[in-house]
Amino acid sequence: MNVKSCVLSAGALFFIGQIVAGQKLKKDTVKVRDIDEVIVLGYRSMTKKNAATSVATIDSKTIENRPNANVMNIIQGQLAGVNVTASTGQPGAKPTVVIRGVGTYSGNSDPLYVIDGFPSNSDNFRSINPNDIDTFSVLKDAAAIAEYGSRGSNGVILITTKKGKFNQNMRVRYSNQFGISFLQDPKYNLSDSKEFLSLQKIYGVGAGAKMTDEQIASYNINTDWKKVFFRPAITQSHDLSLESGGRNINSYTSIGYLENEGILRTTGLKRFTVRNNINGKSENERFKYSLVTGLGFSKNNEAILDAGAVNRNFILGAYRSAPYLSPDLYQNGQQLFDLYSKDGTLLYTPLMLMDKLVNYNNLTEEMRLDMAANLSYKITNDLTAKARTSGQYLNTWFNQAEYPLSFNAFLFKGAQEFSGFEDMNQRREFLFNNLWQLEYFKAFGKHTFTLQGNAEYNYSQLNTNNNRQKGLDPKTFVPGTGSGYIADTSNNDFYVSATSASKLKWAMISYFASLDYDFSKKYGITGVLRRDGTNRFFGDKQWGTFWSVGGRWNIDEEEFMQNVKFVDAFKIRASYGTQGNQRIVDGSIYAGLNPPAYTNIYSVTNNTYSGNQGYAIAFGDKELRWETTKQYNIGSDFEFFKRRLRGSFDYYVKDTHDLYLPDPTAPVSGTLSIVRNTDVVLQNKGIELNLAYDVIRNKENDISLTFRVNGSINNQNISGIQSGNGRITDGLVVTENGGLLREYFLYKYLGVNPSDGNLLFEDADGNPTESPKDSDRKRMGVNKLPKYQGGFGFDFSYKNFFVSSTFTFVAKLKRIDGDMSDIYNPNNLASFNVDRDLLNAWTTTNTNTDVPSLKAANVGLQGNSDRFLVDASYLRLRNVQLGYRIPKRFLKGTFISDMSFTLQGENLLTFTKWRGYDVESPNGSDQQRYPSPRVVTFGFDVKF
Repeated sequence: MNVKSCVLSAGALFFIGQIVAGQKLKKDTVKVRDIDEVIVLGYRSMTKKNAATSVATIDSKTIENRPNANVMNIIQGQLAGVNVTASTGQPGAKPTVVIRGVGTYSGNSDPLYVIDGFPSNSDNFRSINPNDIDTFSVLKDAAAIAEYGSRGSNGVILITTKKGKFNQNMRVRYSNQFGISFLQDPKYNLSDSKEFLSLQKIYGVGAGAKMTDEQIASYNINTDWKKVFFRPAITQSHDLSLESGGRNINSYTSIGYLENEGILRTTGLKRFTVRNNINGKSENERFKYSLVTGLGFSKNNEAILDAGAVNRNFILGAYRSAPYLSPDLYQNGQQLFDLYSKDGTLLYTPLMLMDKLVNYNNLTEEMRLDMAANLSYKITNDLTAKARTSGQYLNTWFNQAEYPLSFNAFLFKGAQEFSGFEDMNQRREFLFNNLWQLEYFKAFGKHTFTLQGNAEYNYSQLNTNNNRQKGLDPKTFVPGTGSGYIADTSNNDFYVSATSASKLKWAMISYFASLDYDFSKKYGITGVLRRDGTNRFFGDKQWGTFWSVGGRWNIDEEEFMQNVKFVDAFKIRASYGTQGNQRIVDGSIYAGLNPPAYTNIYSVTNNTYSGNQGYAIAFGDKELRWETTKQYNIGSDFEFFKRRLRGSFDYYVKDTHDLYLPDPTAPVSGTLSIVRNTDVVLQNKGIELNLAYDVIRNKENDISLTFRVNGSINNQNISGIQSGNGRITDGLVVTENGGLLREYFLYKYLGVNPSDGNLLFEDADGNPTESPKDSDRKRMGVNKLPKYQGGFGFDFSYKNFFVSSTFTFVAKLKRIDGDMSDIYNPNNLASFNVDRDLLNAWTTTNTNTDVPSLKAANVGLQGNSDRFLVDASYLRLRNVQLGYRIPKRFLKGTFISDMSFTLQGENLLTFTKWRGYDVESPNGSDQQRYPSPRVVTFGFDVKF
């Protein structure tokens, strides 16, 4: 057989798969028997029984047909020790994922995502269809993630997509969903028009200051600005898949379309996906291959919310705009600019944002192509050679335009004849992975050995091209086409396009080996040794060596357990090892590459003092090396009472050494600090528990009820800080020896001074004061990361009806409610709405109150206090699903094999002390954030 005859295109393989699947299939004569669940561990697979690792997995039944554009939002509350928080309600946006606590100070804390064996980009899940996913696994302990060495320190998430089966007739499946999303109402007590005008009258600002009590009482405009900027949003999806398989080849093909409107007007996501997975083998099964192809195209209208620019932030306009203004005041950009020019205040902010709704364009188009080919050949009965080549191509085009007749165009026009601007940015990213592997397997007597040797190469490249054109002709401008651009003239450089470009490369080469040994299915040992080299560091610091060792004891296999009838499976496991982190600063995988953090970089810049050109310097450290996480884990997997009760328990300690920190330097050197490795150690220590119990399991009456729960406790501690007396202060947070990572560091707020209405704080000695000093700030004993987290729910089915639910919870964390701080600040009364609690503010006749005087002299200090540090613990009904499956007898004689209907809700109920739009957030301080919606969907699923 020559090489050419082995090479088939994806389309040809798929065509052959359909032909083979259409042939008469030989019946499978293998008797039905229990087979150990197979789990994927890095670059190898084994049964769950033989694994000495901590792995949490959910399957397609949990993932598919949930109304989330990003699959990461679906797993919230499903996996112990995995904290997923939505950073925004923007459709398709990337959530924040933290596994077993944050293990770095300034480095990146994202886990590594591996899709069908290919290390992938974690920033672009919006172009992946969750309904194509078969299993979703999280590797957490050292024995599980050591094979990924330098990239596994923050945990590893393995995603496998669906595949066909051998000897299977063609199966067709179509599923559809239609849903509506709603705004989760905040619990603030915002003033209505009359209350707001009354407060303005008391404070002596704004329109209320010029009105009589009678005029205020008769005022009849009371605008709910949330209804102007938010909307009930429609979501619909359509998915069609085909599975088929012959004796030696099978395939899975899917086509999906999603249209997900955002609850904030002008935002939304449209996505089209195609996937084709092919698996094949030779007649003697020595040669096996697979080809994975996934294509996704998305169009995303995002909300760019600049919290500092009131004329650009829709969220601010929705809830802080003056209710006594009418939307009818707005006509067009020119009219609004004239109105604003007469007034000169920010009172007309909601009108500015109404103008942005119609005079602003924002679109991101993304194409994502994933391809992977896997080959294996069994050289002997014991020796197998494997090769994998995989690549990912991402092409993103971003267009942003502020139209030439918009309010903002007139506002920033200056002396120019034409204004407005348009950005057109192109981003091309390519990721490549190549793996060569030899696997030796030997079994003799009660002994089994599996030894693997691997060589791997990873390469990524990012190219960006950005262009901004200032000056657009309103008569000919069309967004995204380049038309309407004003040409530069010899005496006016305002219209010159601003351009920039960049090219970043990251590469890593690795060598690693693994050994798995089993004796009599009772005892097992696993070990991994890996050496990685990266271009992020310099010289011999480029290389890092990481390893792990793990063991297990299957107690249920011991003879003394044979009479213990209630135990079906009981395993104890332990592991210890190291992993590395090379991502020096937070951000994408390219952050910290340009300029290299290990060298001094000089660049030409404008001199601050003379205005002439000079040199700027960015200092590096040639001694930069890997952050190293040392982790040990002790755990157990168990199944009791004929598998009615099943679960796992883990105890772990994770210590990160050589922590990246901004190390203080003398200001005379031209910088205050340099990021380098330090002696600081960050520890995360905790326990995880996962349980499921079948309360009812009656096959005769076709009824079942299963309760499930998972939870984790993570304790954090930092030590080894040498500078600053063992303390690193960063704004409102502090990292101090013996404390938490970025623990809140604030004045303690005591309340209102009844004698003068000022705010009272606690000084360092515990005494009340109106004028605290910096030395009076205290550690609050809490940060933005939850100590407790988890989820629980049930699955119930009776004949053809089924119901399931999932609750999620987090506890012992706090975040600063920046929105509440704003609406309790009387200095905003001139232009922005406030809480009606200010009507109960201190006065000489109202001294028994918890609201400071509107004229309090020290109100500015509240921002550095814990007055608005709010408990962000919550319990949320994440998902509930009601369904009905059409009885088989009604489908008999038709071409339909299965049909079901579902009604489900997401984020239906939330119990929390948090009063803002949405308690769920990864941020330490929340202000003007796109809220996550409440979603109700109806689904239809049919199989042929």
